[in-house]
Amino acid sequence: MMFLAVILVVILLVQDALLWLLLKFSFKDYVKNEVSEFPFVSILIPSRNEEENLPACLKSIAKLNYPKDKLQIILGNDRSTDETGVLLKTFEDQNEHVKLVQIQEGDSSKMNGKANALSQMAKYAKGEVLLFTDADCQVPSNWVRSMVLACQNTEAGIITGITHIKADNIYGKMQGMDWWLTLGMVKVMSDFGYSVTSMGNNMLITKASYLSVGGFESIPFSLTEDFEIARNIQSKGYKVLQQVSEDNLISTKSQNGFSQLIQQRKRWMSGAMSLPLYWRLILAIQVLFFPSILLLVFLHPLLAICLWIAKVLIQGLFIYSFAIKTKIKLAALDLFLFEIYYMITSWSTILYYFWPSKTEWKGRRY
Repeated sequence: MMFLAVILVVILLVQDALLWLLLKFSFKDYVKNEVSEFPFVSILIPSRNEEENLPACLKSIAKLNYPKDKLQIILGNDRSTDETGVLLKTFEDQNEHVKLVQIQEGDSSKMNGKANALSQMAKYAKGEVLLFTDADCQVPSNWVRSMVLACQNTEAGIITGITHIKADNIYGKMQGMDWWLTLGMVKVMSDFGYSVTSMGNNMLITKASYLSVGGFESIPFSLTEDFEIARNIQSKGYKVLQQVSEDNLISTKSQNGFSQLIQQRKRWMSGAMSLPLYWRLILAIQVLFFPSILLLVFLHPLLAICLWIAKVLIQGLFIYSFAIKTKIKLAALDLFLFEIYYMITSWSTILYYFWPSKTEWKGRRY
């Protein structure tokens, strides 16, 4: 038993070291020139009871550094019961290039709420390029330019951006570390030629690739519609790539409580369970490290402590190196505290995923 535990821990150490080496020597930046020709872009932002977050989101959208005559903003009011509709309508009235869509309730057995909203909104999209973000996000001024240029340089069907959690409290910072780790692994694998996923709060899809799969209404039901449409588009032969830079770094909010966090993670895990075998093995090794190292703590404490410290250092180096690609500097203490958070949330997510209960998302249960 001890031998197996040591093997699993060593495999994780090797995996983390390889991730860092690939990040350091194989990182790809797809933005090197200015936009050769500005394509018409449609930005889709669905909202459901987002009165608290919308002002900051819309303020950032208003500051985009992209020709307004080549830009269309499509806002979706997904049956909100707060002041979301008023905020969206006011923004539409103030901007000629903004279109507000009142979302109609769809068939929840065929599409989740967000996929239903995006499907209806996309029907109004005039752009040859579709950009997606969420109402609880704030975009940088060069976001559209950066994503469009990455698309032009690669001719990819989907470009995934980079998102981080902007928080002052330790709970939010730990969630942010989780995002850096996960998206760092996605970037490394993408640059290595193995990408099958995307992230709906910072995503570009060309109109051609979107139509090739029939849009959100034609893909199989999934709680992770961004993952599902990326997988379907890739199956059509389109490239799915990730661009990581300061210019396309979107800020989002952390989950307020543990219950909300676990609900979010359960939804994400439903998508992760559909990933290719190599992806699931990478994630499984990450999770199996904790029972293995805890077993070693009881059987051989000194060895366990040394291996655990090595893991935290290598993992921390990877997370820090990835974040610095966007000019974000992380605190060393947070990198160490993250290990405790990661152990608790990863296993809580697994237990909750297999717990026979529905997933609650934006007031809807699936």
